[in-house]
Amino acid sequence: MTAPDRSELGAAAVRAVLVLAGVAVGALLILRLADVLLLLFGAILVAILFHAVAQPLRERGLPRVPALVAAVLAVAGFFAFIFWLFGYEAQAQFDTLSELLPRAWAGLQARLSASPTGRYLLEGLTNMRHPENQLLFDLAPRFASTAAGAIASAIIVFFAGLYLAFHPETYFGGALMLAPRRLRPRLTEVAEACAESLRRWLLGQVFSMLLVGGTVSLGLWLAGVPSPLALGALAGLAQFVPVVGPMAAAIPGLLIGLSEGSDTFAWAGLVYFLASQLEANLFSPFVLRSLAELPMAVTLFAVFAMGVLFGSLGVLFATPLALIAYVLIKMLYVEDVLGETPAST
Repeated sequence: MTAPDRSELGAAAVRAVLVLAGVAVGALLILRLADVLLLLFGAILVAILFHAVAQPLRERGLPRVPALVAAVLAVAGFFAFIFWLFGYEAQAQFDTLSELLPRAWAGLQARLSASPTGRYLLEGLTNMRHPENQLLFDLAPRFASTAAGAIASAIIVFFAGLYLAFHPETYFGGALMLAPRRLRPRLTEVAEACAESLRRWLLGQVFSMLLVGGTVSLGLWLAGVPSPLALGALAGLAQFVPVVGPMAAAIPGLLIGLSEGSDTFAWAGLVYFLASQLEANLFSPFVLRSLAELPMAVTLFAVFAMGVLFGSLGVLFATPLALIAYVLIKMLYVEDVLGETPAST
């Protein structure tokens, strides 16, 4: 091997080591700053939501900034109206819920302790809380571990979303400058596709949350379950996390229904079942399928993987992150690298 060949081989080895070191440092930074990056992604979702609300106004000729101002005021006004309409009652029901749940859990323990099978189940639930089985109880927030932290996180996400919504060219343009010039048109196209997919997914989630929350509230009220509005609000918010969220949100309602009697428990179970079937068989096939494309198996594994890696914030944002990954793989790998046309979902 000649001296130039050895020199070229040494330079290639140095480049490979530097690339691997850069990848390792980048992965370490992502893991250490995961909560901050997830909150940044939450701000991006807020900005996309404002743009989604403003889009009909822009299509009618209103300039971008006035349309965004109107969108922000509309979103804020909607939540203010909901709080004014149901705020006091919801607060009272949540207070009642916090008192009822411990009693309902104690009642369930008493019922289970009356039989050998029940005692076995109780022992299993107790063992699940041991350190070696802590995974199921590890979804408590890491960044927003207290109520004050949660409120602070929400405020940061909201105002960061405002900045991103009103000045997208500043932030996206700055990030795009890091890419080679020849790649910028394609990256812009990919970013627009990701934003459009997220916009459609957000619209679908809002409709789904309203549908399930309203259905559960009405059904539990008719079934005679205490605090139906609070339980319906929990069920609606839980729709943001597919599969896991609705199952977790049903537990408080079923516990309280059981404390009111077996008939109420059965009616509460029927309400949650009908709400899930209504959302899954009527709303999802005809509305969500036309709004955003993401295979359910991908969604399910994304929720569990993000929960294991990043805790509750990972669970919260698992579906939109999986949607972005799906779009990136489809456009940058399947289309650009393989030259294939992706199959429709």
